[in-house]
Amino acid sequence: MAEVPEVEILVRDMNEQLPGRAIKEVRVTLPEVVRFPEPAQFTTLLAGQRFTHIVRRAKHMLCTLENNLLLEMHCMLHGTLRLYPTHVAPTVETLISYQLEDGAELHFLDRLGYARASAGPMLEVQQKLRLNDLGPEALDPHFSPELLLKVLHGRRGKLKSTLLNQRILAGLGNRDADESFWHARINPLRIAGSLSSYEGEQLCAAILYVLREGINLRGTMTDLSGKRGAARQRRCVYGQGGQPCPRCKTPIIRTMLGQQITFFCPSCQPETINKNAAHEMS
Repeated sequence: MAEVPEVEILVRDMNEQLPGRAIKEVRVTLPEVVRFPEPAQFTTLLAGQRFTHIVRRAKHMLCTLENNLLLEMHCMLHGTLRLYPTHVAPTVETLISYQLEDGAELHFLDRLGYARASAGPMLEVQQKLRLNDLGPEALDPHFSPELLLKVLHGRRGKLKSTLLNQRILAGLGNRDADESFWHARINPLRIAGSLSSYEGEQLCAAILYVLREGINLRGTMTDLSGKRGAARQRRCVYGQGGQPCPRCKTPIIRTMLGQQITFFCPSCQPETINKNAAHEMS
């Protein structure tokens, strides 16, 4: 599953491999993958452009090109990128292939076909995708318990649904949210604005722990070279419905919260405010 650790690894890999290299030709295999402009214009616009820098914003991969152009790619659930040193024939998973001037190829892949891309002048792409409306990044140096409590203050929705809204907090996905709540001993079904100061500190620390661990282990998917990361897709609670909690052995609950499958321990993550429980990163 492509969550922020997986996307962050791809962005870091691209920053090591792509700046200074130019796109010679673009081939779009699945036209609906291109959000804008039209696929034919997309390929023409990018041909001849040189990569300068790549950043991540939430799960958007933003490739800055020469002439103030921006190439945006979003992996959605299972998309990824692969850089091949020489020409490789597209597979059924290939959505877009970018042939580089030195003969290498960058393939945008997704077995489900949900991943998306867009390109255009930088300001236009930012406006159309509403990137400036995204909330603060969980991995930003300024992310803190105070900031977390500020964005949650007064919100009456469920805690998990609120934090998965990228316009409230950018950079937290379904899997990593469940893991963060478990580490912080907080029930994901709580009212978002009900967290105490202590719980804000615990949840902030847990989010950073889960995301940084995922990045340090290079995610659960393959990186730009095709090497799979060492992080486990099925972790302490995520994907473990009915299994014993690693901490207290109570069976993990699997439930639906909106459209998101949610996992939590009913014993370790009570519905009441947690004021002084010991915080364990285990």
